[in-house]
Amino acid sequence: MTTVDINGVVLGAESFGGGGGAPPVLLVGGTTMLSWPGALCEHLAAGGRRAVRYDLRDSGESTTTDPQAPAYTLRDLAADAAALAGTLGGRPAHLAGIGVGGMVAQVAVLDHPGLFSALTLVSTRAVAPGPPDDDLPDHDRATMRRLFAHPMPDWTDREAVAEFAAAGAAMGCARAGIDPVAPPPVLAARPTR
Repeated sequence: MTTVDINGVVLGAESFGGGGGAPPVLLVGGTTMLSWPGALCEHLAAGGRRAVRYDLRDSGESTTTDPQAPAYTLRDLAADAAALAGTLGGRPAHLAGIGVGGMVAQVAVLDHPGLFSALTLVSTRAVAPGPPDDDLPDHDRATMRRLFAHPMPDWTDREAVAEFAAAGAAMGCARAGIDPVAPPPVLAARPTR
């Protein structure tokens, strides 16, 4: 674990594998980097990539202000992702976002397209205002009720945030029938370059 000073804030980050020439994969979590399991990050690194996951502002090792009244916007979070991508060796990064990190990733790619080579979104929504397209499903209401029934953690307590994130991820994995520890079959079957 390390910290990176970007845009006047400190972001907690963790890098897996990859020398100077490895293609970078920047992983934007659903607030905390722990939304991206270490086993997945290690799997990406074993495939010849440099995987970097990080904590958004107000979580984990990143700068904490008042998460109930943040003094930043989604666009600021996207600028953080872009600035972090710019430090990853001078080549465009594959950007992946999960949950709220997916919303951050969408804005980052729209605002800074030259910094990214690809975009992967997991368990997120479009960030455009208004209702989703008619052909896109909404969140499962029963799952959302269970997810938001958990009390919010103290966002300055790393362990509490990790437990909160893990509980939410486990709930999503259970709903989708996914083993959160097993490598994703698509990644395991894809040849490396």
